[in-house]
Amino acid sequence: MAKRAHHLNTDRSRISRLWHNYIAPQKTTLIIAVIFMLTLAGTQAAYVSFTRYVIDFADSLSAAGDAQAASFDFVKITVPALIVLTLISGGSMFAQTVLTNKIALNTIAGLQKDMAQSAHGADYAFFARGTVGDLLSRFTHDVNAVTQALLRSLSNLFKDVFTILAVLGTMFYMAPKLSLLILVIYPLAAWPIIKLSKALRGNAGEAQAHMGRLTAQLDESFSGARMIKAYGLEGHEINRLDSAFKERVRLYLKLVTNQARVDPMMEVFGGLAIAGIFAAGIYLVSGGEITGGTVAAILVAVLILAPRLRALGTLNNVVQEGLSALRRIYDVIDETPQITDHEDARELTAPSGKIVIDNLSFAYEDESVLHGISMTADPGQTIALVGPSGGGKSTLINLIPRLYDPAAGRITIDGHDIKGLKLQSLRRHIALVSQDVTLFNNSIAYNIGLGDANAPREEMINAAKAAHAHEFIMALPQGYDSIIGEDGDRLSGGQKQRLSIARALLRDAPILLLDEATSALDRESEAKVQAALDKLSQGRTSLVIAHRLSTIEKADKIYVLGKGSIVESGTHKALLKKKGLYAKLHAGFK
Repeated sequence: MAKRAHHLNTDRSRISRLWHNYIAPQKTTLIIAVIFMLTLAGTQAAYVSFTRYVIDFADSLSAAGDAQAASFDFVKITVPALIVLTLISGGSMFAQTVLTNKIALNTIAGLQKDMAQSAHGADYAFFARGTVGDLLSRFTHDVNAVTQALLRSLSNLFKDVFTILAVLGTMFYMAPKLSLLILVIYPLAAWPIIKLSKALRGNAGEAQAHMGRLTAQLDESFSGARMIKAYGLEGHEINRLDSAFKERVRLYLKLVTNQARVDPMMEVFGGLAIAGIFAAGIYLVSGGEITGGTVAAILVAVLILAPRLRALGTLNNVVQEGLSALRRIYDVIDETPQITDHEDARELTAPSGKIVIDNLSFAYEDESVLHGISMTADPGQTIALVGPSGGGKSTLINLIPRLYDPAAGRITIDGHDIKGLKLQSLRRHIALVSQDVTLFNNSIAYNIGLGDANAPREEMINAAKAAHAHEFIMALPQGYDSIIGEDGDRLSGGQKQRLSIARALLRDAPILLLDEATSALDRESEAKVQAALDKLSQGRTSLVIAHRLSTIEKADKIYVLGKGSIVESGTHKALLKKKGLYAKLHAGFK
């Protein structure tokens, strides 16, 4: 019971937050929408009164002296009035629908913006510990669930409640005894619907979590299309995905089965209400307490109320799914970065690029990765990091721009502890080139320009020339304005890498991090990329995760990492003479 209360408080907190942060700022639009909803509710109540008036007038015609003339006068008044009433009803319905949709869509856009801002502001560890597929699912599937809940809530919770109150008020004014049947029968449907809420919440949460996993699997499957085809794994992938699809069917079938119970319950209670009105109505008419027109009007009122009450019943289904999705959305928005600027953080201005790593240790959660690392890179030096896979080389590179913070020890640039520097200032003076090139489905100019968005086209072209990229760029149909496709799939591996180097050149940062930038290239592409890297490294402090022998030989100093510790250091020739781990790695490279 306490646990349920906790969930309710959490839901209230999320709803309150949604209201204050996203819906309340649109209060003018909401007020206008409510006015149209009230107008619509008034027209529905007017239909009920109109029904009684028409039928009672028809009964009275037999007593009139000139029934034909009286009916003609009646038609002249009622038909135009009914047309006007219908126009007001239709116009109000249209206006409130457009306005509530506008509020809901603006709210969703605000949530998505805050999600994107929070995700990009989160620590790198946020992306490392989760899957992109699950994050995408929150931006799409979960957002869609909240959209539906908002649209239904804004419409049903306001429009239908107003209509129900207006129609009930009219009913009680006409026939209080007959109307009491509605208040007795329909509330009985509330208890089983409320009981279903807990099950629906659990069903929705399971289905949404599975949708995140399925999105991740699809992303993996389609991204790995080359490997899958090369290894003939199409059948394996289809079977793997089919299992995920079947699990989705199972979870969603469980969800919709519970959802489907609501409509039949409301239908049964509606039938009971109509049967009761027929029975009680005949009794009251025979006793002279009400007229036949009143009974007909009450029946019309029930027909107006039934779909609104049913909509409120099924609204619970949508709201439960929406609240579950909203929790997952707020989990992203509330992601709190641990790597932030300290209160007294300072700008890093014009650094020479001297890097000192002092007794540094690091662990991913409980897994120790680096232990007591100490090294120095003087301005303009090229420092190579080599060692077996899993030795901590990439982790060490990631610590310099503070993608992670060390568990112990420190890193300084020009004597400044990087924890005391403003993040944007620190990262502005660092350029990264890795084997995994990130390119966007945009023009070549756009992708190079990410290195410095304010750089003129001429500087960008000069950077491309220095990266040995200008020639292949100009051979493309639109040159620098050519669209390169998703993840640059219209370019070769070497071309993508040279664009990455051009971007780093345009950034003109004094510190360069090279994470196996040539490891995935063929010999011809490697030669061009290596020439570009040599140009890029000139005058910069470079930390290189070495893969190719040529890079290792040219380094000013080489540190050999094994199991998270420095096991050897020195120049290429000095390390070969030691005949230790480096010599074995060198023999392996040959």
